[in-house]
Amino acid sequence: MEIRQKSDPEMLRYWVWLSLVFGAGSSKLLQYLDHAESPQEVYEAVQEGRYSDLPQSAQKAMTAHSIGEADSLVYFCRSHDISLLTIDSLDYPSVLRNIFTPPVLLTAKGDLSLLSDPLCLAVVGTRHPSLYTERVTNYIVGELSRRGFVIVSGFAKGVDGIAHTAALDTGGKTIAVLGCGLNVNYPREHQILRERMLSGGGLLLSEYMPGTQPFPANFPRRNRILSGLCHATAVMEAALRSGSLSTAQYAVDQGRYLYCVPPADIFDPRYQGVAALLRDGAYPLLSYEDILMSYYSRFPQYMQQDPEIRDSERLVFSESKPLPEPEPVQTESEEIQSAPAQTAPPVSQTDTEPLPDSEIGKALVQYLREYGETFADDIALALDMDLSAVLFELTVLESEGFVETLFGKHYRAC
Repeated sequence: MEIRQKSDPEMLRYWVWLSLVFGAGSSKLLQYLDHAESPQEVYEAVQEGRYSDLPQSAQKAMTAHSIGEADSLVYFCRSHDISLLTIDSLDYPSVLRNIFTPPVLLTAKGDLSLLSDPLCLAVVGTRHPSLYTERVTNYIVGELSRRGFVIVSGFAKGVDGIAHTAALDTGGKTIAVLGCGLNVNYPREHQILRERMLSGGGLLLSEYMPGTQPFPANFPRRNRILSGLCHATAVMEAALRSGSLSTAQYAVDQGRYLYCVPPADIFDPRYQGVAALLRDGAYPLLSYEDILMSYYSRFPQYMQQDPEIRDSERLVFSESKPLPEPEPVQTESEEIQSAPAQTAPPVSQTDTEPLPDSEIGKALVQYLREYGETFADDIALALDMDLSAVLFELTVLESEGFVETLFGKHYRAC
């Protein structure tokens, strides 16, 4: 799909209509758009019945939604300072474009620059947190916000609201990803929080059109956007059937870092969800420094210089190489005695190890051998490849014994 400089205003009516007809997270709509020149072409093909595999739900919805309704929604958004971000435009967050079934259209209100900030962290958890979780969330979010992080959460009661508020209280920035239309006052308890976010330091984001009510089915779909916007997701508290677990699963599937706060009590059912995630390989979140280090390893140029990061930690977590030790001063006689014999240069280990037959496979294996354990989306970004093609090739390479799969779409060379 061609990426344009900005959303084409002439095409917005078709983007809105397609979003209404196909609904949130439609892989079929993405498939149609990938083979079309524009959303108008898909609209006309649907209207003319040229798709033999058009989902039944879309067939029913197209009779309920007209292009006139789409025009009205475009006008409403323009009149209420709501931005429409299409997947083919530069103002759409690039990190979200590469997830599975990305939203084709986003509505946004507030500070749009937050969508391009690399230091976004998703914070999720229960609607009824314990006092322990409230303390931990306030501490971790507050410390990270002071260091320039953008806190992304779902605007629900409980942990979400605490995270948004803690970010604003420390002068930080925050994004709320809603499971309803931006003009729907839900939950009502967050009316003041909504006003604080819109008055400065925040952004409201949704893939649902204005007027869409908070139906229960909206929220699991919404969660893929929460994790998709961020390099890492932190689960503060979750029971076994918590909705936060779906966000955690999306983070794993998208190749993002997943952190969990250890339970205050392993026998308390309120923490069984995070306990299971930790058992399965999620990173324990004991301090804001844990998050700081994972972001420092990938975005050192954006990180504020924190005096609490020791030099040894910078060497462990950053991509930079340690400075060479100074050579000892030698006298002339010592230089003669210690002159090394002329030997052939050592052969690189990677020059002698076997490589796959395919060119893509060779590139992936050589990258993993050079950079070590890496997430699939990082590989795709570094090699400028499609994520789905990278995942397919990595599966083949694993079967051939060249790579090994770790927790959360994390790979390393064998």
